[in-house]
Amino acid sequence: MNELLKIPQEFWNLFRSSNRFIYIEALIAIYDEYLFNDYFLTRETCIRLVSEHFEGRLIDVSADDDVIQPDANEPTSTQIVNKLVTFTWLKKVEDYVNFRTNITIPDYAAIFIEAFVKLDNPEEQEADIEIQNIYSNLYSFYNDKKLGIEMLNSAKLNATKLNRSLQIMLHNMDRFFESLLGKTTYEEVLTEHLEVFVETEVNKKYGLLKTSDNFYKYKNDIKDLLRQLQEDESRLYILKRKTLSENPKKTEEEIDTAYNDLIYEIDRSISNMENRIVHIDAEHSKYIRATVSRMEYLLNRDQNLKGNLITLLNTIGNSENDEVTKKTTEIIRINDFTINTEDSFYKKRTRKVVLEESDDPEEYQEADLSKEEILKANKRTARYSKANIESFILDNMKEDIYKVSEHPIISKREFELMILAFDYSYRMKSPFVLVDAPEKTIVTGEYSYPNAVFKRRE
Repeated sequence: MNELLKIPQEFWNLFRSSNRFIYIEALIAIYDEYLFNDYFLTRETCIRLVSEHFEGRLIDVSADDDVIQPDANEPTSTQIVNKLVTFTWLKKVEDYVNFRTNITIPDYAAIFIEAFVKLDNPEEQEADIEIQNIYSNLYSFYNDKKLGIEMLNSAKLNATKLNRSLQIMLHNMDRFFESLLGKTTYEEVLTEHLEVFVETEVNKKYGLLKTSDNFYKYKNDIKDLLRQLQEDESRLYILKRKTLSENPKKTEEEIDTAYNDLIYEIDRSISNMENRIVHIDAEHSKYIRATVSRMEYLLNRDQNLKGNLITLLNTIGNSENDEVTKKTTEIIRINDFTINTEDSFYKKRTRKVVLEESDDPEEYQEADLSKEEILKANKRTARYSKANIESFILDNMKEDIYKVSEHPIISKREFELMILAFDYSYRMKSPFVLVDAPEKTIVTGEYSYPNAVFKRRE
């Protein structure tokens, strides 16, 4: 807390400023160059960097003129650098020997700028690197007898960091659902799914969890090393001798406790990672199902019972008076799952047998079915099989390429098969793949669909 108290009060003015995002962009531009110039830049270089970054954009920072009165003849880039100095995010250092003013970035400001950089450019390979570091630390500690307990501390820190990354990844799944529900047309939902979810997230970030070069590759090896460390008394004895020689005040019991606690914490972190990855997979599958349901609803909004029921409920929910609710309750009971009707949903079937005059027809009637048996009998099956989808794409291929633009959709069956092919192309067992995320949309009659290209999987 003492270090936080050393931060000047003017430092927080940047966050209160209405131009905060302009200043943050300028800081990132300066910081990128600052790291590769012996950790100092001249004031003129900073102004040039800011000017180049905002070239072609109209920037106005006059809202902060109450903090510092700028010279009317100064360009905007100079005003930005001056205000960052005033806010103490940058610091001027006068070089009287060379007659110039250098700019440095204080330590407290560098920590915040690095956070801005990480938020602007998340490290996509972070999960892979951290799990490799955990394995490397444990392997080095076990095989190199000269290493001390600090290697186990490094493994624990990497495990904690990876757990935090997975937790953030899991929580970020919520924003996909929010964005999905905000789309009102089929084209918007499909674009959101293919470009934002599939291309940006699944292929770059969440895809890392499903490859062989990541957590699952090292998980068993890490657990084997932890088990060997727990059982290897000789390695613990060497660690005690090394630690006692460096720090005689410590006791063997303290070393033994710290050693076992670290191994336990690392092992628990690995278990937590497994659980979080399972949750991420579950959220991923849930989003896929929600996307399919949303597209089905938008396509069949007024063509089936489910779509009409959702429209009815939305109308009731958006109604400001109770008139719609009253009219609805006169027809159906919306507070009950059962439907009242004089006609039976299920009719008993009789055997087709020739009855003699003395036979009683009721003796040949089947027994009453239970509620579960009725639901099972009426359960809908898939309309199209995998073979239908594969046949539709593969039959239209020329030289192992199928361009949707060359085969206009003219029937409902072709339209439904092509939409199902999009999701099927991302499965490992699919014989074809989607080449690129489609950017344009084709409209033929009443059908609107992406201008996609499929190719045979190698």
